[in-house]
Amino acid sequence: MKAHLTLLAACLLSTGLARGQTTSTPTTGSMQTLSADSLKSSRSSLSGDTLPGNAGITVTAPMVNHTNEAVRPAPQETISTIPSRTDDVNTAASARPASREQKSKGYNNFAYAIYAGLNTTRFAGETLNGDQLSGRLGYQAGALFRAGGRLYGQLGAEYFASSSNYFRAGDGTSVSSIQDQINIQYLQVPVYIGYKLVQSLRGISAVRLQAGLEYANRISANSRSFNLNKSEIKSGTVNGLAQLGFDMGPVLLDLTYHHGFANAIQAVNSIGFAGSQRRVLSASLGWTF
Repeated sequence: MKAHLTLLAACLLSTGLARGQTTSTPTTGSMQTLSADSLKSSRSSLSGDTLPGNAGITVTAPMVNHTNEAVRPAPQETISTIPSRTDDVNTAASARPASREQKSKGYNNFAYAIYAGLNTTRFAGETLNGDQLSGRLGYQAGALFRAGGRLYGQLGAEYFASSSNYFRAGDGTSVSSIQDQINIQYLQVPVYIGYKLVQSLRGISAVRLQAGLEYANRISANSRSFNLNKSEIKSGTVNGLAQLGFDMGPVLLDLTYHHGFANAIQAVNSIGFAGSQRRVLSASLGWTF
């Protein structure tokens, strides 16, 4: 009887141990499965996916931590791109003054203009009864080309019509026999060297001072009662020039003094004419291109 009881107890004990091992094994396996699932859920939470088999459930705790770690480099990349954009802006801003300077240089280096105005002419040393003979109004029209910056050169061509009273020595029986009006038309070529005393930032407006020479070639002449022929009025003379000019945007104003170095009328003493040099004041208004 004791042997049977002992055998029964051994069987029950072995059965309990077997059941204990079977129960612990699934537990361990389920724990491992849960651990793997948790790992998968953590990974899927990083990619924004939900756990398989649990629709609508997302593990948020790991996502917060890992998301923050993943997003951190983004601001660094954004910050790293800001200097390059700033450099581009600075480069564009630095290019603007250069462009303005180029335009300014382009304007200063070359200029074309047309102009017209009035003049008054007299002959030096001509007097009648102690009074200098006055000039009469004439006119001129021309074009010019200017090249250079603040110091520049200028070349022009103009039609110049001048008129002046002139005195011829005579017997004095009548004023009309010794005084008359002489009209001469010239084609003149003035050459200047100029300097801008004051100018605007871009050089569009300026106050100019110019000096130069001009060659005046006679085209035609009318001496009225004096009946001077072409040989008695020189065909070409050289004059000195002094000019004060103003640039007001595209508008220019020039005040010029012409000083004749040579006699405009030949000295023909047999008929009472003495040589004389021209003295001319002119004012011109023009437009610059």
